[in-house]
Amino acid sequence: MTEEEKRIVEALMERHEEFRKLKEEHARLEEQLEEIYSSKKYFAPDEEVEVKTIKRRKLQLKDQMNVIISKVKKGEIEI
Repeated sequence: MTEEEKRIVEALMERHEEFRKLKEEHARLEEQLEEIYSSKKYFAPDEEVEVKTIKRRKLQLKDQMNVIISKVKKGEIEI
């Protein structure tokens, strides 16, 4: 992440509610994955599905955050 993107993310966290919610959910899911990985080395099939679902949701959130960052860079969203 560039310095400009870091600055944008900081500003968005302060001033853009949707971005803040996306970032908070992303962090919550990351913590959930860390808990899962720290408790086991091997997973049952249903646990693997859960892990993949969490990872997929994290990617969706990251994509949504990147769209917002891109709009800020283009001047479509002011921060």
